[in-house]
Amino acid sequence: MQKISFLQNLIHDIKTNKSARGFIVRMLIFAFLYALISNFHPYITQSMFFYRVDNNDPYLIYIVYAMLALFAIIRWDVVKKMPSYGNKWWDTLMFSIAAVFTFLAPIRGIMVSYPYLPDVFVYFIPLSIGFIFLFYAVFNINFVHKFGNDLFKIVYTFIIFLIARVLIGKFWIYLSFIILNVLGVVLPWFSNNVSVDPSMLNVVFNNFDVNVGAPCSGIYSLVTFILLFVVSVILLAQKNKLNYLKTGIALAAGVLIIFILNIIRVTIIILVGGLYSRDLAINLFHEYLSAIFLIFIFIIYLYLVFPRIIKKT
Repeated sequence: MQKISFLQNLIHDIKTNKSARGFIVRMLIFAFLYALISNFHPYITQSMFFYRVDNNDPYLIYIVYAMLALFAIIRWDVVKKMPSYGNKWWDTLMFSIAAVFTFLAPIRGIMVSYPYLPDVFVYFIPLSIGFIFLFYAVFNINFVHKFGNDLFKIVYTFIIFLIARVLIGKFWIYLSFIILNVLGVVLPWFSNNVSVDPSMLNVVFNNFDVNVGAPCSGIYSLVTFILLFVVSVILLAQKNKLNYLKTGIALAAGVLIIFILNIIRVTIIILVGGLYSRDLAINLFHEYLSAIFLIFIFIIYLYLVFPRIIKKT
């Protein structure tokens, strides 16, 4: 696993290696199609089948990009050595048709037969299966067979992640209670005009009213970190022996760090909104600060922590 020089090696490989260029092109095509479908599919579903998707998780769409990037970084030495291959048009056509059918057909049948199923079953799992077909269409059967073990484990880990979103749907309340108690101690340092109501999950700071709901609780960033951590461990374990005690400690430490950073994020949002600008707090810090923290922590893990959980041979 390469460290600081990975970006330089990546640029060099793209310039000199046909297989590397082919992989990058396919990854960009898949990322573009994934973004297109992810953004327009909810509107198509709602207009055609009158089914509205209730999704408050900002990481759900973008997490696939992160898993693709992790796969490329950890498996790059193998990817760039693959023989150059082209897509057979009939394979691409067959899997593209299967993807389109899966994106649309199952939703109508499932929603009519089981109207009270959670979104994860009615919408996200069929959508994920559609993206698997799309992945076959873009990357070719040969590529999928070469990395089938890795990809299979990533896919079922992602499906478990989708199901976990339902199972922990109410757990965020406990995280919000912790955040509210911390805010009740910290905010009075900056102003006497503070009201914290844990029963309503509400904070008022200098007339800046905030509800510490699921997005502010940190549950989405925590689950996303755990998923990316598990995917990384799966990929690393294919070619390396891992120290599972260090792996467990690294995971627990990462979860704690992400939660502490989320408390800092919520505190910054409230301080900026109450002391300076409500629009700045909502549009800048609320939307992007959580993702910036998560990316920063995972880059540290990728280059500093993960190499240390690998047993030296």
